[in-house]
Amino acid sequence: MNTKRLLCLLIAVLMLVTLFSACAQSDKKPADDKGSTSTSDDKGSNDKGSDDKGTTDDGPAEVEKAPLEWLGSYNANYTNDEIEGFETFQHLMDLVTNTYNVDYVYNCVYQEAYLNTLNGMIAGGNLPDMFNTREILSDQQILQLIAGGSLASLDDVLEYSDGSSKGYYNDPDALLYLKAYATVDDGNWYYVPLPNTTGSSLDFSTDKYNTRADGQIHGAYAVCVRQDWLDKLGLAMPTTTDEFFEVIKKFQDEDANGNGSADERYIGLLGSDFQTSGIGQWFGLPYTDFIEDPSTGEIEVSALTDGYAEFCTYMNKIYNNNLVYVEGTHPWGNGTTIAADVVSAIGMMPGNLQFWNCTDPNGYYMPMPIVQGVEGVEPRLLIQESKAFFTGFSFSSKCDYQAAGSFMDFLCCQDTFMTFKYGIEGKAWDYDENGNFIQYVLPSEDELHSAGAAGTYWLNNSLFPINGAHHGNLWAPIKNVYDNAQDALDAGEPYAQDNQTIESWRELQAAANKPVTDTMIAGSEVMLHYLVENPNNYRPTAYYSYTTMATNEEAEVIAMYDTDLKTFLRELTTGLITGSISIDSIDEQVQSAYDNLGLQEYINVMQARVNRFLETLGRPVVEIK
Repeated sequence: MNTKRLLCLLIAVLMLVTLFSACAQSDKKPADDKGSTSTSDDKGSNDKGSDDKGTTDDGPAEVEKAPLEWLGSYNANYTNDEIEGFETFQHLMDLVTNTYNVDYVYNCVYQEAYLNTLNGMIAGGNLPDMFNTREILSDQQILQLIAGGSLASLDDVLEYSDGSSKGYYNDPDALLYLKAYATVDDGNWYYVPLPNTTGSSLDFSTDKYNTRADGQIHGAYAVCVRQDWLDKLGLAMPTTTDEFFEVIKKFQDEDANGNGSADERYIGLLGSDFQTSGIGQWFGLPYTDFIEDPSTGEIEVSALTDGYAEFCTYMNKIYNNNLVYVEGTHPWGNGTTIAADVVSAIGMMPGNLQFWNCTDPNGYYMPMPIVQGVEGVEPRLLIQESKAFFTGFSFSSKCDYQAAGSFMDFLCCQDTFMTFKYGIEGKAWDYDENGNFIQYVLPSEDELHSAGAAGTYWLNNSLFPINGAHHGNLWAPIKNVYDNAQDALDAGEPYAQDNQTIESWRELQAAANKPVTDTMIAGSEVMLHYLVENPNNYRPTAYYSYTTMATNEEAEVIAMYDTDLKTFLRELTTGLITGSISIDSIDEQVQSAYDNLGLQEYINVMQARVNRFLETLGRPVVEIK
């Protein structure tokens, strides 16, 4: 750490001692006229203060810091007193205070009390300068705040940017997707979605389908099968629907887990909104209902999709042979069942599932290839895109707009990202003499927590509005973007994105007592090979949905139909799979949804919400029927 940085850090520590206690329980309130900056004559100026502001005959001008108050939440693992002693916290406070000239104050409440606290402030007309809104408040509450003039337009705030954040949020290769996702029907945006973006990515487009965004290199999903059970029984990885059925039946017939019970089954998520994921993609179905096609932007519904009847028929065969679990949840919510050594297969991101903790220490999963379940219907490949988002925060319209604009620049700067993602330069990470990014092993747990990645140890939308992977697409030290899977393989992916090689990956797995061999490859590398083998024999489907906030009119339609319609469609699919509803009645059932449950009206509302996203991105919108 250089002398200048050390001096800034000492100044920040002295400021912390005088300004903050516990969770910065300061009684300091913004000036009464602080909201006037939104209409002042110098709006949009990048000047931090006039030449004569704070001047004396004996020294340079002192620039008054612009005040900004954040309503955060307590971290679950640390007290704020502990956090304030962390070097990462002190570095971020130094950065926002001295580099970006913001008089930054934070107040924290417990997450369970956040909504009630915020609602009380709204009712009392006493909003903090900056607070969580999207996914905390309802869309209708946010629209009421907008209509009442309580929320600042982010385009107005960004007029006070130094140019960096304003540029990023209007750049289609940077953060425009976040602005698009937050755009409401008046064309403005009033909350900032917290980003979850990766630096490295892969274009999963085919010759026929141009996806809206690249995907995570490790983010292609597949139906993954217990590879150790295949090896134990001398079976090959299945490549067709018939082979898959025979394999999972063999697992159960031969008691692959050795516990004496016929309990080896596929997790089909039956009864949940995600029961079309996994095997459903073989039959051309979307990941779930009312999510848009990432190539066309069109809202999809499984029951209206070619291959739906064939999917239900095939799943009925698996169900009748007691080869599928009935209990359903989100795909990532099955850790307990997987750990019990009873899951023969599951639709999952292969790299993350591969070495899931099974009862059997030698248990592991590998992905199946892209399977086409019905002739004439393209199989879908579920993609987790490299650009995603979490909860959003807003600025009060009465905040100091200069402070808000400068804070947006702080959130978007490289130093903030590196501190959040990796920790303190020179201690947790560095660049070597050749410019290669390297990470250090910190010598103690205390130093790991203090100087290691802030996002790993304490910063999760708490004392600063930051979480997720943050702005990885802007600042990740390793940013490899590939046009096709072969280029990714040639560059040593998926390992290179994590600053690894296949050899170091194996060493890491072995050190963690995983059943890795000298020839094993990562499940996500297997998926890249499958893509090379099938470059155009699939149609991408999305894990994320970019549905913007509903208008009041759209919210009325959603309130009228959402619960009954989704329940009907979920129970229809479950009933067809279990045999309680006849496959021959699908057309009649769907028509009932059109006639009685507002299916078309609901689709139109969801499409209108996605269209706002598409329009802001400059992509063609989908016609509303």
